[in-house]
Parts: sequence; C-alpha cells; structure tokens
Amino acid sequence: MKLFMDESGNGNPSQPLIVGAVELGDDADEIEEKILDLYERLFARNSLAGFLSFEEFRKKGFHASNDPLEVSGPFLELIRDTFFRAYIVVTDRMGVPGDTEFKRIEFMYVKLLSDIVIRHRREPEILCYIEQSEGMASIIRRLPGSVVRQACKKTGKAAPLPKLNIAMVAKRDYMSTAVVDYVMAAVSRWILADRTTNPGHRPYRAFREIEPFISMLYSFEHGSISSRKDPLH
Repeated sequence: MKLFMDESGNGNPSQPLIVGAVELGDDADEIEEKILDLYERLFARNSLAGFLSFEEFRKKGFHASNDPLEVSGPFLELIRDTFFRAYIVVTDRMGVPGDTEFKRIEFMYVKLLSDIVIRHRREPEILCYIEQSEGMASIIRRLPGSVVRQACKKTGKAAPLPKLNIAMVAKRDYMSTAVVDYVMAAVSRWILADRTTNPGHRPYRAFREIEPFISMLYSFEHGSISSRKDPLH
C-alpha cells in the first residue's frame, strides 16, 4: 500500500494547519502514469507559454494553490475518476501541543499515521511518501519509532503493525503527491469559508466534490467533521 502525505498552512497563521494522507491501492503505479501523462500533455500547450503560473507548473508539477484553471481543471477531472482514500487532520493551532509550527506538524503526522497503521495492521508494509519541504528531514527520521509508540499506546498492547517505510520526495519525482495537495486545498478553502453549506459558494461545491473520497476529516478542536461512516452528504 502507498501513502502520499503533505502539510498545508505551515507558517501562515491566517490558514488552518493541515496534515493529509492519500492512500492508493494496487493501481498506484497506473494512477501515477495517468498523472504523468496528463502533465506531459499540459506541458506541451504552447498557448500558455510565458504565463507565470503555467511556467511554475512546468518546472515543479501540479500545485493546487498556483495552477491556472487550464491545469487545475483537467487535473481535478482526472482525480474524480480515480479511486483513493483521503485522511485529513486539521487544527487552528489551539488544540495541538508544541510551541513551534514544526512541533505541531510532527504531532499531527504521528497521530494521523498511527491511526492509519492501526487501520491497516494486516498489511505487511506501508510505503509512505512525504513531499519534500524545509525542516521535514529531521521529523521523518523520528516518525517510524514515534508512530509505533503512539499506535501501541492507543491499542493498549504491542500488536503487530505494518512495516512503515518513509521517504521524502519532490513532486516531480512522484506526481501522485499532487492528489493530497488538491484535497487539502479544497478542505482549507472550505474551512476558511466557515464550513459553509451554501451551494452558491464555490468552496462548498469544491469540498463536496472531494468529500466522497474522504475516509476521515478530523479537527483537533472540534472532533470529527466528516468520515466514510458519517459523511456530511
């Protein structure tokens, strides 16, 4: 099983702090090929050459906060036809411990990954790819041990758990990291819009499009917001 993880809102107190994971199954390699094929087709669109956000896309790959509509539209269409499960934890920075952003992020990674390894305890191995970012290297070194300790604390016993292999990757190395990026962007914009349920508001419509893929959306301050067992819709 492959997990692709990232964080959003890091260092920006006006935005919610989010850590997300997207789980891809046996067709993970096929999904990666489809995303890469779309990237190559969009890359070749010379009509957008010179447009700043498009040139950023050409250099770095898909990114929800920067991609022009000519890029984000086709990418969203692709992931709507893709099977994946998303796990998201979010905070307004009041309900998580830590006096720095990276300490909060590490806490959130540990909590989210421990829940995922318990959920998938019958899997022999989980391959976890975290998007490359400044400061994450030291966190990644500590994650495997911290996740096992947290999982054992939660279950109350030293139960068998999957082997957790974690690697830090650039978006251009694994285009599938963009899926979690787009999911987190939709969640963040919806939360910033006060979790509106007005269909006339675009953040709500965008959230509704990705909600069927959400296995867990959990706030450290407000508890469960949406899940497969208890979706909003």
